[in-house]
Amino acid sequence: MKWSKKILNRYTVLLLIMLILFSVLGAKLYYLQVSRGDYYSDSANTKSHKLITVQAPRGFIKDKNGVDLATDVQSYNITYTNTDESEKTLFQTLQKVFKILDENKESQDDNFELKINPYRFEFSTSDATEIQTLQLRFLKDRGFQDNILKKDFKGKKEADLTDSEKAKLNDKLLKLTPEYIYNELIKEYGIIKGLKSINVQTTPENIRRYLLIKDGIKMNSFSGYKPVDIASNISKNTSLIFAQRLFELPGINVDNKSMRKYPYGQLASSVLGYISKINSDDEEKYSEKGYDTSSDYIGISGIEAALESKLKGDNGGKVVQVDKQGRVTNELATREAAPGNNVQLTIDVNLQYAAEQALKKEMAYLQSTGSIGGQTTTNATRGAAVVVDVHTGNVLALVSLPGFDPNDFSNPKGLTDATIQKYFNDDYEQMAKAQNMSQSVIDFRFPIDTSIKGNTTIRRDRYDYFPKPLYNYATMSLIPPGSTFKPLTAVAGLENGAIDENTPYNDQNQFDIGGKIEKFTDAVNGELSVVRALQVSSNPFFMYTAQRLLDKNNNNLDILAQYAWGFGLGADPKETNPGTGIEISESFGQVYNTVSQKKISSAQYLLSIEQDLNTGISSKGIKLQQVDLYDRDGDDIIVYKDKKLSEIKKEIKDDITDSVRNGTFSVNNYKKLLKELIAADPKYSGKNFSDTDLSNIVADINDRAIASGNWELSRRFNVYHAAIGQGMDTFTPLQLAGYVSTLVNGGTRYKLNLLGKITDATGKIIYETKPEVLDKVQISQKTRNLVMQGMNDVTQQGTAAQAFVGFPLQTGGKTGTAQFNADLQYQEGRSDYGIYVGYAPKDDPQIAVSVAIFDGGAGVEAAKVAKGIYEGYFKDELQKKYNYNFDIDLNTKPEN
Repeated sequence: MKWSKKILNRYTVLLLIMLILFSVLGAKLYYLQVSRGDYYSDSANTKSHKLITVQAPRGFIKDKNGVDLATDVQSYNITYTNTDESEKTLFQTLQKVFKILDENKESQDDNFELKINPYRFEFSTSDATEIQTLQLRFLKDRGFQDNILKKDFKGKKEADLTDSEKAKLNDKLLKLTPEYIYNELIKEYGIIKGLKSINVQTTPENIRRYLLIKDGIKMNSFSGYKPVDIASNISKNTSLIFAQRLFELPGINVDNKSMRKYPYGQLASSVLGYISKINSDDEEKYSEKGYDTSSDYIGISGIEAALESKLKGDNGGKVVQVDKQGRVTNELATREAAPGNNVQLTIDVNLQYAAEQALKKEMAYLQSTGSIGGQTTTNATRGAAVVVDVHTGNVLALVSLPGFDPNDFSNPKGLTDATIQKYFNDDYEQMAKAQNMSQSVIDFRFPIDTSIKGNTTIRRDRYDYFPKPLYNYATMSLIPPGSTFKPLTAVAGLENGAIDENTPYNDQNQFDIGGKIEKFTDAVNGELSVVRALQVSSNPFFMYTAQRLLDKNNNNLDILAQYAWGFGLGADPKETNPGTGIEISESFGQVYNTVSQKKISSAQYLLSIEQDLNTGISSKGIKLQQVDLYDRDGDDIIVYKDKKLSEIKKEIKDDITDSVRNGTFSVNNYKKLLKELIAADPKYSGKNFSDTDLSNIVADINDRAIASGNWELSRRFNVYHAAIGQGMDTFTPLQLAGYVSTLVNGGTRYKLNLLGKITDATGKIIYETKPEVLDKVQISQKTRNLVMQGMNDVTQQGTAAQAFVGFPLQTGGKTGTAQFNADLQYQEGRSDYGIYVGYAPKDDPQIAVSVAIFDGGAGVEAAKVAKGIYEGYFKDELQKKYNYNFDIDLNTKPEN
């Protein structure tokens, strides 16, 4: 008994309890770390939890009759999910993946902007500023600024740098060569070592294949280790092969994603636009809007961009747990994706097809013929056409050629080198040599683009010689309307009472524009009045009409503009954001008016003065001391008496523009500013500027800015030229179609629409466009009848008659032939624009059209395209009533 009491004292009991507790704890630790170690290790590993985005199907885009123009289809994709385990065998796994892809003739995705052979960056833009912004973002995302900050800025963070320090940092980054950047990435990612470990040759091509994946892993690590796309839009058979071999491919998965599909390829590309992945510089903006910036696409142009918020659905998502092989083992949370809304356009796909075919046919004819009426037409490679319903403002067709295939951009594999070159990085020198241009012509038309830092080879197309497929010539190009403006001048003259239907004028093919006789190359028409003047397109008659308008309205130089604005040909400069109302991006051209002319002239004369001073030759051929007013890199850093060099230059240029606009001029002030410029800019160090030198420079500025620039602003000839569609008058083909629509419907200017309605995924209408009146022009029935009579005669026996020979429906219209550049047109390789505006039928117009062919030579050539459009619109009537033989093949539908 004594022994038992001695054994079971308080100490032995405490020891026993401790032994039991430690045994239980040990058993639990064994269970956690040994029996279930792998499970809990994976659970604790942040890489074992993945957010899988479930992409929302993008809404369909349809034509007015419900034909699908843009759809979403499912594609098979191969992805890689990085885990601690799959990372160990990454190179071995990729070797097997690439072998399967190659054997099945599938290509790897390639959205990596750094290319080889030669080393270069290629971004989906041709804008020099944007290229530099994207290149900087590429480098900073990959940490190339870190060493520069450490070495040159004492380890400061970029956010703490001053503006000038940030500029220096960016300049140093942009000086890093693509080859250096490429080699640094290869080192960082251990590509060479990885390839050697699997006995793969370290050729540039092999290195880059693996580099794409390693870079994708790093970039996706910033957003939670999302899967990296390896190959997208592969065939079903290839996807099955991968599915069968997943057990030997750690981290590899086969999934389905929606992909944008445009069934008709290039058809209506000018309307639809295209989509693209979100570039790195916009990631923050779109991330805040709920986009998955690693995989989502956004509209870049056209309807895809304009209605992005409607077409883009709400992504769903899954939070899943993956095992060490990257396989999904548990679904922790799910949110369903909501599809985007569907958009129905006002475009009629059959009419769109007819318009595109007619324009393509005419452009091909002009190129092959080579010359029309003494005008070279071999470069008739660009054109536009617009068709508008005159009673609603709905756009039934909108064509810009050359077009592009939006499928090139929606394919997740990425743009090929060839398509990047075609759309964004045209080699103008190579293209020019293919046309047998001499080196001197190449240097004149396509000078080196000095705006790109470090560039020594990239050229710019100074005179817009080569076509740009992504540029919308129908809505963005501002071109002189030529004689297509004359019906507007007739309306102004008739409505204002400056002329009437019988006002005579003796057309001798010349006109006194104010002490100078301007002669034309047209025929002498003798005595005529307004209807006949429209038919034969008499320049002198419409200049005379402008003269009478000015005489009757106290020399109001804006009188013609005030009528034009009502038709959508420009707008009062006081108006903010004027436009046709169309949903996609547009330019909005302006008719001559005194306010706009001041802005244009001051900018033009400033450029002329800058050029004179930079070359050291005055406008009168006098030799000057060279002065540089151009904005240069580093101007913000150079300071003279508390004033930056950039500020001094700006003061001089502001004074020049003010001199042109308002006629103000101070010799002493110009000399004072020039002295400051010379003292501030190091390039003038050691150079002697005498008072005579300064006086000569100031005299040249005075001659350009005051004697020429300001003097011209108040001259009547500005209105005379505007009256025949020349001078500063420039409009888009879209504006011209809207103008004719307003004229022939009696004066109602409708908002121009591409959007018909928006429906949800079930077909329920969310929004429907109704005709909207932007303006109501006061035009009498008599004026309308007279002007339309003249335009009807144009197509029957006037300047467009040749185009409508044998066409059974009577129409009205007006041709226009406008110069690109009267002084340098031949040297630039450009020819006259061929322009036509019209309507049909002549007595009860249903549609208005405008057609423009760049370097088309003559307006009658554009009229032939209008006839093709009428063939498409009135197809059934022409077949049934007239058994008509069509010029274009409308029975061959666009390929689906």
